[in-house]
Amino acid sequence: MKMKKERIGVPTVGIDGVHHAIRALFAYKKPAFYKDIASAANLNPVYMSASLSTARNIGLTKLAGKRGLYELTKEGEQYARLISFGKDSNCRDLLQKIILEGVLWSEIIAFLRVSKGQAREPMDLVLDVEEKLGKKWSSSLRGKISKNYASILNYAGLVKLEKGKMISQIGIELEENKKDSFSLKPIITSTSSISHVEFAEFSLPDSFILYLRKDLDAIGFFEKQVKEDSVFASWIQLIKNKLSDMN
Repeated sequence: MKMKKERIGVPTVGIDGVHHAIRALFAYKKPAFYKDIASAANLNPVYMSASLSTARNIGLTKLAGKRGLYELTKEGEQYARLISFGKDSNCRDLLQKIILEGVLWSEIIAFLRVSKGQAREPMDLVLDVEEKLGKKWSSSLRGKISKNYASILNYAGLVKLEKGKMISQIGIELEENKKDSFSLKPIITSTSSISHVEFAEFSLPDSFILYLRKDLDAIGFFEKQVKEDSVFASWIQLIKNKLSDMN
């Protein structure tokens, strides 16, 4: 039986490399090949290629039609502007949001959720990813990847580093403070209802239940995440109408 291949983000550089790539591409002001950016930034082409690839892995860069030709994503441009103005705190918040929403990082986030509050070796995460990808990395490569995970996740505030170990900061407290740091994948369904006092419920029996807080900020954020023709659009309008009637 053919197994479905997993897609998981594997950073080949740490946060410094990501920042080098973002700054250089932002300064270039147009799509560019990694060799051209490396030359302009006076950096090793191999290092720049790995940096751009990792930035793409996160969601800050994307390919511009050709192999090796990169450009910034919308989030990448925003991130680059924040870096250029020295807004380190805003960069960390934005990176946290992007990682929490990133499809390629969902398995990493799942690992951190399960190990919340525990002091874990970064290598534990690497071995978990390696197994899910069906890879057999060398010990030296594992060591590099573990340092890169720790570097990026620590910068994003998703883990705290203590004596070389990662302590996950993901949990109720983080997710309540970062209401805009998660995303919902569009799911086709046919029915909806509002059954809770504080939350609106959207459910598909035997599949999923979605709870949305009856709060204008929460509703407004969720509304921006769905397409106009999404089945969620009419449900959101129903919630807004009911709230309006109550007021």
